[in-house]
Amino acid sequence: MLGIHYGVVQIEGEWMVIAEGLRLGPYPTDAEAEQVARRMADESAGLDVQLHLQNDAGELHREQLGRALSSA
Repeated sequence: MLGIHYGVVQIEGEWMVIAEGLRLGPYPTDAEAEQVARRMADESAGLDVQLHLQNDAGELHREQLGRALSSA
């Protein structure tokens, strides 16, 4: 099964959403970037989605969102 990984990371003081071949932002806060990443995950129908969130120490923590469901 195909899957996708989204990362919410701070790059040079700005929050970004990254994935393979994708970089969105900057966003003023990590919460806003995370909201965008979760919205994208919701739209990834049929794919297993993992969200990687950077904490204040700069470490990435993975959250398995499972298979995204289509809103249809």
